[in-house]
Amino acid sequence: MMKRDRNAGREYAEIWGEAVEANRKLRRILILLAASTLLLVVILFNLARKEPPKPIVVRVDEVGRAEALAYEAATAQADPLDPTTKYFLNRFVHDFHSRRRATAQESWTRSLRFLSTDLANAAFQRDGAEVASVAAGTADTELEVEQVVLRIHPAPEPPHGATADFDLVHLRGEQELRRERWTLSLRFEFLDSIPPELVVHNPMGLLVTYMRADRALVTGGDR
Repeated sequence: MMKRDRNAGREYAEIWGEAVEANRKLRRILILLAASTLLLVVILFNLARKEPPKPIVVRVDEVGRAEALAYEAATAQADPLDPTTKYFLNRFVHDFHSRRRATAQESWTRSLRFLSTDLANAAFQRDGAEVASVAAGTADTELEVEQVVLRIHPAPEPPHGATADFDLVHLRGEQELRRERWTLSLRFEFLDSIPPELVVHNPMGLLVTYMRADRALVTGGDR
């Protein structure tokens, strides 16, 4: 009888010990789960406070070429004093007046996307053959735009004004022949809606409605 009681006591103690050990393991698991949950909450809170990453806007053109578009340009306000406005007008001056063999066709064609239909047609009639000649490598000289100083003159109502002073450098190969100082006056406004074909090259919908270029009286001499 005594032996049976000792065996029963031993079995009870073993069962109790296993239960205690199981409870300890469960407590450890619960502590780990609580710590993981707290860490996850902290991470999610910090992520919620951060500015979400800006998406990459990609457009595929008519020949299947993918082109990335700056998100800032796609979301910029139609404001003449927005820095993005100045950036695109500055690039327009470079593209429209430069004539480098490697980039003439692409850059000049891109600049036409900023012009009204009348100005674009006039530019094509006047300069199209010259651009084609430079791109084909048959022109005697090339042109490079340097030292652009662009000033924007906002108006209460569009169109707004802008002037750009720049050097027009005449080159033969990499040799500078002469340097001229030019002033470009233009008026521009913003399109109410942006056609799909302008999304990459002119995402703000800038439209130049008037343009006049005048050569400064004092220029660099021949070299």
